[in-house]
Formats: sequence, C-alpha cells, structure tokens
Amino acid sequence: MKARVMVQVADRRLEEQEREIPKVGVDQALLKVEANGLCGSDVEQYKGHFVQKRLVEYPLIPGHEAVGVIAEIGADAAKSWGVKVGDRVALEPHLTCGRCPRCLQGSYHLCRSLLPIKQPPSYGYIPMSYGHGLWGGYSEYIHLHARTILHKLPPELPLELSTMYQAIAAGIRWSLHVPKTTFGDTVLILGPGQRGLGAVIACANAGVKQIIVTGLERDRRKLDLARAFGAHHTIVADRENVVERVMTITGGRGADVALDVTPGATQPVIDAINSVRNGGQVVLAGIKGGTKKVEIDTDTLVFREVSIKGLWTQGIDAYAQAIELLSRNYKKLAPMHTHEFPLSKVATAIEIMAGEHPGQEAISISIHPGR
Repeated sequence: MKARVMVQVADRRLEEQEREIPKVGVDQALLKVEANGLCGSDVEQYKGHFVQKRLVEYPLIPGHEAVGVIAEIGADAAKSWGVKVGDRVALEPHLTCGRCPRCLQGSYHLCRSLLPIKQPPSYGYIPMSYGHGLWGGYSEYIHLHARTILHKLPPELPLELSTMYQAIAAGIRWSLHVPKTTFGDTVLILGPGQRGLGAVIACANAGVKQIIVTGLERDRRKLDLARAFGAHHTIVADRENVVERVMTITGGRGADVALDVTPGATQPVIDAINSVRNGGQVVLAGIKGGTKKVEIDTDTLVFREVSIKGLWTQGIDAYAQAIELLSRNYKKLAPMHTHEFPLSKVATAIEIMAGEHPGQEAISISIHPGR
C-alpha cells in the first residue's frame, strides 16, 4: 500500500508523490491523517527559513499538527498508548528518548537523543532520507514511532476544529505555564494570530485579571475575535503607541507578562520589554525569519530586572488542557477556524496563511488529505 504525500523539495516548492507504507511493528502504529493544521512555522518552513537555520533538510514531508484515526496498531503500542484501531488522536510532534537529562527534567521537547539525525526529531521536520520517510502531516498516512506521544480526542469535537489543539496548547504554555501567570496578573499579548488568540483563550479560561492584545489596522477582525474570546483591551499598533496605552490601562504599573507572537516584526519585542513592570517577564515566541535583528538595551533589563524567555513549542500538560478546553468551548471558538483545503492545495493554503493572497484573511487553516 502507498500513501499520497506532499514533499518539500526546495524553498517554496512542494511536489505530490507516493510513498510505500511499511509494515507496523508491535510497538508502532499507522495513523490515517484526517486533517493537519497550519501555523506560522509552516510558512517559515515553506519559505526555506528552516533550511537556513539547519532545522530541516530537503526532501521531507512537512506537517506537525496532525489529527487522524488509528488505522493499524501493534499490541505493545496499543497497551502503551491506550488506544485502538478507529480512535481519533492528535499527535505531539516531538519524539523523545525519555532517558536524557532534558527528558528527565521535563523538557522533553528539547530532546535530541532519540534519532541519529541533525534535525529535531519531530514529525514534520525529519528528512525523508531517514527510515521510512513518512514523518509528516502533509500525507495520507504517518507511520508512528514507538516513542510517539499522542492524545485521544473526544468524539464530540468536530474534526476541522480539533486542528486548533496546538494553537491553544501554545497559548496555555506560553502565557500561563512558563511565566507562572496567576489570576490577578495583567498579560499583554502582541499579535492576534492563532497563537495569540490561543493565549487569549488560555488566559480568559484561567481568570487572568487583564488581557491586552495588540494588532494592526488590518487585523480588526482578529482583534474583534480577541475581545469575543475574553480580551479586555485591544490596541491597534500602527495607530497607537503600544507602551503608552499599556501604561494607561495599568495605571503606570505595566504588564506582569508580555508575550510576543508576531511573525517577522521586531518592534513588538521592544514594545514588550518596555511594557512590562519592574520584575516583569517577556516571553518571545514569534518567529522573525532570521532576516532582522533586534537591538536591546540590556541595561534596561538589568536595572528593571526584566526577564526574557524564548519558547518554541508546547508540553504534555498544555496539550491535555487544550483538548479539554477546546472540547468544552468549540462552538464559541469555531470562528477562529477560517479555511479548509485538500492536500493538493497545501501550497495555496500556506500562501494564504502568509498573507500573500489579498482578500483572504486566515487564522486557523486545516489540510485534509482525504479530500
């Protein structure tokens, strides 16, 4: 049996191919991909920025936000994962050894010990030159490694909305778990894309005192959604002074936490630093594409004891909480999902996500290999 796949062979170039599906071992499984979500990382990968940073090499099958049903599973894997044929699951992208210092300290997403490759051992990033090659969600099937972490999805959650699990999990970890945000805090979220909205959803669910979201004039719809999802204030950054507005809202104190999830832009990094209180925290999770540098006054960080943390991914607790939150609130959150495409149109979907098609405003996009 063969799987239809979309292979990235060069910058901005995807080719439809077929790939042989290998046999499933006792500790492995075969996932029939029903949908794969897209995010800003897919845009950067498509443009070739991840090759420049040596995070990936061509050819490979991208796609790290896969949702699907278990088509075949080995006995040991079924026992280990607690799933059976026909169960719908969401994948965590990271494959981990479970034994290295990073794994034992709980930072399993930073593990590089499992596979003998230079790239991160993650679905959507592993080159086709390693093993069977079916490592990404731009495919009809993914051959699941024994060290896969997956989450069973409730049957009531609509398929297309289930692909938002990673955006909400990112919001939970980036805005709550890592900065240890409490209900009395003020959180500034710079960027109203799907990760930014995921942070709004997370903070509102946690009862954060004040949620402030920034965006551009062209982001009006997203800012309206941020309000609908629980944001208390929105700032149009190309019309207003972000720092001044934050200080006005907080009575001159500043935000406790500032999370930057803007793609490409560097000014939000400076705004985040200048908008937090003394002793505040800045979380950087927006990928800038490596083309721009940010000049930071380190004395400001020292004298005001501002801490900066870079984050790239989610965590097992955040995933579980995101799926539970999404299952309870999917009707309210449905407007966040804007587009669906068949596998053959994945390049168009990525370009729409990147804002390259005028008139097409995207937030959450899903790819459906079966269509």
